[in-house]
Amino acid sequence: MQPVNKKAHKRRYLGLILVTVILLMMLPTINLVKSYQTLQSRRTLKVKYDKKSAQLDQQLVIKKANITKLQDPLFIEKYARAKFSYSKQDEKVFPITDLSDGGVTDSK
Repeated sequence: MQPVNKKAHKRRYLGLILVTVILLMMLPTINLVKSYQTLQSRRTLKVKYDKKSAQLDQQLVIKKANITKLQDPLFIEKYARAKFSYSKQDEKVFPITDLSDGGVTDSK
C-alpha cells in the first residue's frame, strides 16, 4: 500500500512542476512576441523614411540645379522678364502662364 501512496505523492509534485515550467516558458515567449512587433513597426518606419529621404534627395538636386541656373546672368535676365514682366525700352512682354516661374523648377 505504501508504494501506491508515494507514486500519487510524486505525481502531485510533478503537476505543480509542470505548471511552473509552463508559466516560466510563457514569460520569454511574451517578450519574444513584443520584440517581433517592435521590429515590424520599425521596419515600416524605415520604409517610410527611406521614401522621404529619396524625396528630399530629389528636392536637393532640383535646388542645386536652380542655384547653378541663377548664377548665370543671362538666365537671371530671362527670369526677371518672365517673372516680373521686366522689359527693355520699346519692348513688349507677353507672359506665358507655363513659363511664369522663369525656368526655375520647384519640386512637386
